[in-house]
Amino acid sequence: MNRRGTENSVCDAVGKPRKLGLLPALAALSVLLGMAGYALSAGVDSVTGHDPVQAFTPTAGELVRAVVANELSDREKLRKWICMVEKREGTQTLTEAVVETKNGPLFRLLAIDGTALNSGQRQQDDARIGKLMKDPRPLLKLKQAQDDDELKLQKLLGLMPQAFVFDYDGAEGNLLRVKFRPNPGYVPPTYEARVIHSLAGFILIDSKQARLAKISGQLIKQVTFGFGLLGRIDSGTLEFERVEVGPQQWKTAFINIHLSGRAVIFKTINKDQYERRSEFSAVPGDLSLSDARDLLFTRTLPLAQTAETNN
Repeated sequence: MNRRGTENSVCDAVGKPRKLGLLPALAALSVLLGMAGYALSAGVDSVTGHDPVQAFTPTAGELVRAVVANELSDREKLRKWICMVEKREGTQTLTEAVVETKNGPLFRLLAIDGTALNSGQRQQDDARIGKLMKDPRPLLKLKQAQDDDELKLQKLLGLMPQAFVFDYDGAEGNLLRVKFRPNPGYVPPTYEARVIHSLAGFILIDSKQARLAKISGQLIKQVTFGFGLLGRIDSGTLEFERVEVGPQQWKTAFINIHLSGRAVIFKTINKDQYERRSEFSAVPGDLSLSDARDLLFTRTLPLAQTAETNN
């Protein structure tokens, strides 16, 4: 790649406003993820070592109501993390180190399409971070969008037990499988609720902790807004995978969303989003931007990827 092409590539990767990539930004689609994200207040120990379907006495709907209640009560305890992220943005695959701070999420670009940044690209991206240290307003705007989506998510969570019909669907290994489909008797009160209500699929729950391991869903009917004049969503699929990163602490490790239509309701949701996250480490909740920057500078590409880049 010539110098001009390389400069254009890194400009495309770091120069435009970033859409929120962490979990709260997923808003309505994350509601389904949250339905199975937290342990039941009782009965968890009875699952270990037994058939998951037989061990649970509540109905699938009662199970969902319990985990939704725990989700709402647990959201105030969300911790902040640093992790590695591989994401698709346009035609590029970006590898980043991302840290959550009290001012908003801060990232450092490490590679584009699997190739580590050269010295010029490295200097440009570090200069971007330096500007944020002096003027964090772009991060604060991102954090405000995150907070707005979080409030919207909490309101929608309370609707979930009524919006869907839930059925146990056996087990996959030590994972409990629950199917969900739209409740025909439910009338969505908002556009966001209409999108959620059009999803169907399944969730997998870790039997030992009653935590979400995977969720898979798809739109089963077209969603229109303003009789189609304001927009529509014709089709869509979503997939999330969760991993345990500490005792009773779970994070989303995989996101794959595809939406097709004229419009998308949430400003923080792309029509196509693909992210893999790894190497999670907890950080202080009051982490300053300067400390966050220092942490990011300690994160490097995996040795295998660095070796491939140098060959």
